[in-house]
Amino acid sequence: MSAAEMKHIARPPMWRLEWDHGSAEVQALGGMLGPLHFRLDAERDLQVMHVAPWAGTVDSMGLPGMLRRMRGEWPCVPFGRTDLPPDLPQGWTALAPDDRWPHGYASNHRWRCKHADQQSICLEIDYPEDSPVASIERHISVVQGAAALDITLTIHPRRSTQLPAGLHPTFRLPQPHGRVTLELGRHEGIYSYPSSSAGAVSRLLPDTRSAQLNALAGIHGPLDLSRLPLTDDGEELLQVRALTAIDGAAPFSLHYQDYSAHVGMWWNPQQFPDLMLWLSNRGRPEFPWQSRHVALGAEPVNSVFDLSRVAQPPAGHPLSDRLGILLQAGEAWTTRYRIAAWSGILPAGLAPDY
Repeated sequence: MSAAEMKHIARPPMWRLEWDHGSAEVQALGGMLGPLHFRLDAERDLQVMHVAPWAGTVDSMGLPGMLRRMRGEWPCVPFGRTDLPPDLPQGWTALAPDDRWPHGYASNHRWRCKHADQQSICLEIDYPEDSPVASIERHISVVQGAAALDITLTIHPRRSTQLPAGLHPTFRLPQPHGRVTLELGRHEGIYSYPSSSAGAVSRLLPDTRSAQLNALAGIHGPLDLSRLPLTDDGEELLQVRALTAIDGAAPFSLHYQDYSAHVGMWWNPQQFPDLMLWLSNRGRPEFPWQSRHVALGAEPVNSVFDLSRVAQPPAGHPLSDRLGILLQAGEAWTTRYRIAAWSGILPAGLAPDY
């Protein structure tokens, strides 16, 4: 492979947003957003989106598309893994995934640009002809006068279907330990993953419900996942059921204490009723993770964890009604969401009406 070809693989096409309150990059591979800098004032510039430590290295070129330059935020249509965990509890039914692409075809392939300037970027990608999805579009726009981005996802279905879907924001967790506080709105319980984390360190009891993020059911007693990053290594997957905002506040936010800043996210809870939390805290030893990966995925989903493509829970499971989004042939399906940063009290008008 020539040097020019190596460079092309290592750095796919990229577009940049720039406005008074921030800057951002969007890459073609996976349509991924990140880095994302929010400019809080003349002195504080907070980069909130995670960028994988292996992104752009020579060793990363053999990784699947989603992992090769993994960063920030992107949509997952359909959402979820394509391999079946070997240790699901009794009563779960195995399913055959519809394709081989983890988190969907668009997460692993390059998008094309329909429009790009410093204020907005519009990308689209066509799905294979045997997919029930014909194409999806992604619009990312700055919010004038605010450290905020508005994002729109539109799915164009080829056939009527119901499929698990989700968004995949992945946030940066800077050191030192415990200096980022995770805050959630009102919810109906926090559920741990029903399987042990294969090849990773998990400190939570599997298949349990907890009422509070700071007192989760852990192997060695209550575990606090509200103050990040953790001191101990671990890899955890949780699903927060029926998460909603309280009095206009963000249903999900992170308080970056060393920056005296909050980063929040709003989405449509009718379309994505739950939030899946992926805490990666040096808990995976294998390549490319190599016990060095620290990030928090906060993923609005209509799915049973990331399992809906490969397994169905028993009828009595508290998440068994998370069946995915309904798509009608010939009718575009659209969702909107916002990611924003602020200092002090949440500014009036920053919370969208979703």
